[in-house]
Amino acid sequence: MRVLAAESGFTLVELMVVVLIIAILVAIAVPIFGAAKGSAQQKTCFSNQRTIEGAAETYQATTGLPPSAGTINASHGLVTGGFIKSAPYCPVVSTTAYYSLNSSMTVTTPTGCTHGHY
Repeated sequence: MRVLAAESGFTLVELMVVVLIIAILVAIAVPIFGAAKGSAQQKTCFSNQRTIEGAAETYQATTGLPPSAGTINASHGLVTGGFIKSAPYCPVVSTTAYYSLNSSMTVTTPTGCTHGHY
């Protein structure tokens, strides 16, 4: 009498159930990661604004003069004077969208940034 060897492995139905479960988990996770990215960008934007305003106050306390108004880029006095290591940019818009400082030392976000002022 011949003994048949037991076949091992998964059936097509079992594999399809696993693929379906993974697809459902991915469908749930993707929006959560998108929301987390938006929240991180907003916090970065607010942090950049606070850093610039703090550097402007330090500049004024050190030099006795307010920093020049305008775009905070690599040639701005806050950067060249060493009050900010590098010019921060808005993470929402692009890597070249810099913040602006007005004469009352208030920082405004670049055009297109949806996070506004903290």
